[in-house]
Amino acid sequence: MTADQVGVHNRLMVPLSLIMLIAFVIRMVAAFFSKGFAFHDDHFDVITIAQHWLYGLPSWLHEPMPPRHSMFYAGIHYGLFYLMESIGITNPDTKMTLVRVLHGLYSLLIVYYGYKITERLSNQANARIVGLMLALMWFMPFMSVRNLVEMVCIPPYLAAFYFMLKQDDRNRNWHYLWAGALFALAFVFRYHAALFLGGAGLVLLYRRQWKDIIWLALGFVLMATLIQGTIDLIFFDYPFHSVVTYFFYNADNAYNYSTGPVYRFLLTILGFMVPPISVYLLLGYSRTARLAPMLFWAGLLFFVVHSLFPNKQERFILPLFPLIMILGVIGWQDFVRTAKFWQRRKKLLAASWAFFWILNIVVAVAMSFTYTKKSRIAPLVYLSEKQDMDAVLLEFGNSSMKQPPLYYLNRLAAEFHEYHFNYKRDWDEYKAGKPLPQDFAMTYSLNGEKSLDSLQTELSLYPYQPDYVIVVGQKDMEERMQRINSLYPALELETTITPSLYDRVLHFLNPRVHKDEHVRIYRVQDQN
Repeated sequence: MTADQVGVHNRLMVPLSLIMLIAFVIRMVAAFFSKGFAFHDDHFDVITIAQHWLYGLPSWLHEPMPPRHSMFYAGIHYGLFYLMESIGITNPDTKMTLVRVLHGLYSLLIVYYGYKITERLSNQANARIVGLMLALMWFMPFMSVRNLVEMVCIPPYLAAFYFMLKQDDRNRNWHYLWAGALFALAFVFRYHAALFLGGAGLVLLYRRQWKDIIWLALGFVLMATLIQGTIDLIFFDYPFHSVVTYFFYNADNAYNYSTGPVYRFLLTILGFMVPPISVYLLLGYSRTARLAPMLFWAGLLFFVVHSLFPNKQERFILPLFPLIMILGVIGWQDFVRTAKFWQRRKKLLAASWAFFWILNIVVAVAMSFTYTKKSRIAPLVYLSEKQDMDAVLLEFGNSSMKQPPLYYLNRLAAEFHEYHFNYKRDWDEYKAGKPLPQDFAMTYSLNGEKSLDSLQTELSLYPYQPDYVIVVGQKDMEERMQRINSLYPALELETTITPSLYDRVLHFLNPRVHKDEHVRIYRVQDQN
């Protein structure tokens, strides 16, 4: 980048070591202060499953068909929890803090490989921009410490591209073998990562690089078989049974989740990467087909497939962002260097970048202190200290009932809900003759659509009766409390939990979707 190349980037003489330090610091802040979970999957299909395995419950394993989530990733957390509890770390908050720290450290590989790939394809100046983007893009620190397979699959696939870009004929076969193995590792975390391999493979096929294709495929098959094939052979019917089941399930249920128009992910990218810079980056990306064909077509294939498929949840597109940053910066900076339009409008371009960096840094720092789903987690953390608790009643008013993250109760617990897996029944079936733990707890739910008679029927099925009532929200409190008091006349308010700033902002912006979730915890008084 020359002195004529605009903006603040003339002064971005930041070494890789400093970029890595910046990325490390903000991720550690997020690890310690950004509690909670972002989406359903990053808690209930990872943390909950791993903890159940630690309790001895065969979650997923009892079912005739494989799960639609990575057993390998859940198994890693099972191993982490086992090690933690073996050395006396049992507090659920402490365990999750350590998990976030490990994810934050692991995510530094995204910054490192993003920088190194950009440096190899372009120059250090562009690599610094990409490195800082990957370190400080507003959602990157926050998402990097979450249990999202969409983020966890990024380091191995970036490392795979780095190996493929190495210009070393003596070790070329080994580079492609390792690249295939790394693509397989990304694949067993998130099956869709195979699209990156597919795009790169098409380029190799077009070039007729048969030897490279063979070594790449060999590395992929060996690693994928070693991990996913072995897991499916042990727990299910045949190797890669999970993969087959996953794609058949998604084909049958393509319209049963969040859907949207074909351009939805395009709008997601434009919004997430902050306009107008997001527009510049997409234009830059479009100019790199010849410079970096394997990365270009890999990213394009990933984007097109996800755009055409009906199920469009924003997190699905997260793995693509590093490629957009890498190729977008390279292509855009090259364009600016020769574009007379931008050479005459350096102040405008500098202002665009200044706005981009200020907004990203401010939001990234704010998100790193964000406690998401606090109203669902903090009450259970509070009750985890109550040794005399047999059961909890969660009352949601006229809002929909939400699945409680029972992991935070720090004991084996079951939710009585017809739509969710009944762990009490599962224990009875698989632990026949063995009594439940003494601190076992049941949870029941109540809202405006559920009658008191239905709740009382549920309560009559088990000896576990509520000792505490959690009342979520503040709307229609008088009417709701009268209804609860008809069951439990003597309630004592123990504590009130306020939503996090993040949850309050969401409620302010969209109160119809994001409810006010102030929480009151009442103790049921003994009436004998």
